[in-house]
Amino acid sequence: RKAMGKKDPAVMAAQRDRFVTGSLANGLSAKKAGEIFDLLAYFAGYGFNKSHSTTYALLAYQTGYLKANYPRYFMAALLTIEAQNTDKLSSYLGECRDLGVPVLPPDLNLSALPFTVEPDGVRFGLTAVRNVGDGAILSMLTVRSARGGRIESLRALCEDADLRLVNKRVLESLVKAGALDSLAPADEPLTSRRARLCAALDRALEHGSRIQKDRDRGQSQLFGGGDGADDQATTDALLALPDADPWLESQVLAFEKEAMGLYLSGHPLAAHTQDLAKAGARPIAACTESAADVLVGGIISGVRQVKTKKGDRMAAFMLEDLDAAIEVVTFPDAFRTYASLIANDRMVLVRGKLEGSDDSAKLLASEISPLSSLNEKLSREVAISLRTPSRSLLEAVADVLMRHRGDRRVRLDLEVRDVPQPMRVRIDLAAITVRPSEQLVADLERVAGVGAVKLR
Repeated sequence: RKAMGKKDPAVMAAQRDRFVTGSLANGLSAKKAGEIFDLLAYFAGYGFNKSHSTTYALLAYQTGYLKANYPRYFMAALLTIEAQNTDKLSSYLGECRDLGVPVLPPDLNLSALPFTVEPDGVRFGLTAVRNVGDGAILSMLTVRSARGGRIESLRALCEDADLRLVNKRVLESLVKAGALDSLAPADEPLTSRRARLCAALDRALEHGSRIQKDRDRGQSQLFGGGDGADDQATTDALLALPDADPWLESQVLAFEKEAMGLYLSGHPLAAHTQDLAKAGARPIAACTESAADVLVGGIISGVRQVKTKKGDRMAAFMLEDLDAAIEVVTFPDAFRTYASLIANDRMVLVRGKLEGSDDSAKLLASEISPLSSLNEKLSREVAISLRTPSRSLLEAVADVLMRHRGDRRVRLDLEVRDVPQPMRVRIDLAAITVRPSEQLVADLERVAGVGAVKLR
């Protein structure tokens, strides 16, 4: 019984001779005793008594029924239970995609502490945002309730929330997760809204602390002795969201990963899907059968560096694409060559031997390269879109292009609006060629705006 309970084949095998000998002593034939023992050994692989099996079957039926008939409620409960486990949370969000259950982003004016069901989908729970404790969340939800169900501004939040709990670290995490997007102008892109909210935190917290101290002292106005309307206008002007350089799309996604452990508004690999297919990279979900040579693209996570018995360094990590993940092992020879590329959140291409089985797969890396190298291999031109370009803007773009000289052509798409008849002009810059790279795109977008550059 103990050998069966441990489900250890070696322990079971050691009991075979003893079982057969005892069976012979009780009048059974050796053949019959062997058949009985084989049945016991098979049952030991994964066996339950009937009561255990029945309760498991009932639970499986109940949860299966809920998932099939009430998928939003089922997934909301499951996501709430695993809110602190990033790996499982990411996996279950993928399950939501497969089930057709929309996952709505966190929003201070709509989210609750757990994941909740709304007419349009499952709303991301604030409890899953890192560095934001339940006490801080409850304080902010109390403010929302007291203000009629909606907080209109960062200033209003800081005036009424418990700032011992809702501190700068908490607010920064909420901004990075996108939970405060509704406190900024709705007509601005996310890249601008989040940058401006982050720039406003210090001033808003200072104002909120001062207001709360005045309130505790029984003072009703921030500025004593002046006209109330003038004081309010002055305060509004001081606390308007300041101008700030928009974050890059890559920054927005990186901050979401930092705040929630996953990407929600997009995925860094999404822009590279076609390039990966052109390069012959295999989707990780398709890496199920062994192969001598496989190319896979993804984002590195969970890097673990270890030493072999000889003292040589090697590494293992998870490589994640849009839908799945695979373990990658880098032995000492490959690690010495590619160690500088093995870092969390780095986007890479990995070539190697795939060892697949029924329940797991592993990639033994022989070559690692930055995913940005695809830009140089596949892009034929750099297209830049400029709206109402000024002389200074064109000079700034030219300066960036000169710093990235290469052999690929550049195309300018100009949209001129400040003339009686607006027009669009396309210019091929035959005299300037560049080397396509992520750094080139980032440098150009700082000058021309997010989304103004395409590699084709």
